[in-house]
Formats: sequence, structure tokens, C-alpha cells
Amino acid sequence: MVLGEIPTTRVPGRLQQSPGHLIRVAQQVHTRLWSEYVGTELTAPQFAVLLVLALEPGADQRTVGERASLDKATMAEMVARLVRRGLVLRRRDPADGRRKLLALSQNGAQAVREATGGVVRVQRTLFEPLSPDEQLEIVRVMSKIARLEPAAVAVMNDARPTLDAQRAIGYLIRVAQQVHTKLWSEKVGSELTAPQYAVLDALESEPGADQRTVGELASLDKATMAEMVSRLVRRGLVLRRRDPSDGRRNLLSLSPAGQELLHRSAAGVREVQEALLAPLEPHEHEPAMALLAKAARL
Repeated sequence: MVLGEIPTTRVPGRLQQSPGHLIRVAQQVHTRLWSEYVGTELTAPQFAVLLVLALEPGADQRTVGERASLDKATMAEMVARLVRRGLVLRRRDPADGRRKLLALSQNGAQAVREATGGVVRVQRTLFEPLSPDEQLEIVRVMSKIARLEPAAVAVMNDARPTLDAQRAIGYLIRVAQQVHTKLWSEKVGSELTAPQYAVLDALESEPGADQRTVGELASLDKATMAEMVSRLVRRGLVLRRRDPSDGRRNLLSLSPAGQELLHRSAAGVREVQEALLAPLEPHEHEPAMALLAKAARL
């Protein structure tokens, strides 16, 4: 596969019409591109923190977390890690001992500079399936879904940090995914995760399908799918058996308990999808889904 080339995936009709699923798959595309072009030394949320500090040196930790769209606990843990790595400097605000002021160290500034080219390539590659007009439109749509103002999105534009929402599609996808996760927790709960729901939904669409096919339908890689199926089998939600014509293949189907949980969760899942699209006008829903599907390579 050519560097940056993202495989397409076939998805059942119901998942194709699920903005939450499309956002999750687009985030997976973003994660793969980030690994290829930026590497593993700096994650996308860590880069967001460093970039905010490049734009607002000396900002307090709460403000930086808000700018980078990170909750308080995640931000505190991330800053502690970046301080230990020597990328961020932290000190108490002399005017308010409860506030922590942050700044880039020399190593942190260098890390931002070194990552910039790769980050720009990630954004450009994410945009590749879209026409110029569609690129502008998906940024507008994703800003609404992510509950962000486009002008407030910070990204790296070529060699220097700027405020340019049109280049921040990866950031918008990440924040939209966070919105989806929060809504899922509120409306569906913890009994079934979104990827697990996708597996059960795929099995209802194609009962008796082999494990590889179900993984493709649910947009899960081989290792993640294997671990998830084992967990669902242990919970009695999925039945697994060897294919009598090929002992290397596992055939999957929903158990009665899996069917019941899938149907019991359906109302909450619908509420999640409706809430995700709530910031958009009704006539914008279908075009937004089409743009998301393109970004997700589906």
C-alpha cells in the first residue's frame, strides 16, 4: 500500500447512515495517517497542547486544556507527561497559587517545528477525497458537530502556527469523536460500546458471517476485532463456531442475549445520532453524511 493510501471499507446500510460510526472511522483514518506522517513520539492531542502554547505562551493550564479540547483530568495527566519529557515548562502563577502557567521549553518548540510538516500532510491527505468546495463545507459541518467556532481552531499552517480552521479537519474529527463518546455515555451507557454495537449490528445484517467480514463491516482491524469478539463471546452476546469447510475461519452469529441487547440499545443509539446532527439544519443532514462518508473512505 502506498504511504498515506487508506483502504476503503464496506459498511451495512444502517452504519452508513450513522454519523457516530462515520466519525469513528474518520478518526481511525486520521490515527493511521498521523502514525505514518508524524510518528508515535507525539500524539495529536499532545501536539494540540504544544501548538496552543506556541500561540499563547504562558497560558494557564485550564485555558490550554480548553483550547486543545481536553477535559481537566486528561489535561493534567498530559501536562505532567510533557513536563517529564522536557517539552513543557510549568510554574505556579505568583498572583494565584492555584493556577499553573505553562510554556514551551526549547525542546518543545523544536518538537512543534519538527512535527509541522507531517501534521500538514495529515490534514491534506484527509482532505484528498473531497473537492475544494467540499473541503470548506466539511470544516463548517464538523465545526458545528464538534460544537466549536471555526475561527477558534488552532492548526499548524506550513511553517508557523496560525488560526486557520480550513486546515484543521483532523482536529475537528477528534473533537467530534469526543462529543460522540460523551453522548454515547449519556444516552446508551457503558453496557455496550459504539464499536461493540457496530459488531452486533453487522451480525444482525449478515448472520453467520465470518469474523474477518464482520470486522470489515464494523470497520475494525484484525487484532481489535479478535479481542472484541472474544469478549462478546464470554459475555454470551455472540456465538462463535469454526467453519466446517475451513477450520481457519470463525463464523459468528448473535445469541438471543446479543439480539436483545442490540434492540434494547437501539433507541439510545438513535438519540446519539440525532444529538450529533442537532447543530445542523435538517436539510444539511444528508449532505453532511455524504461528506463524512468520503472523509472516512467509505
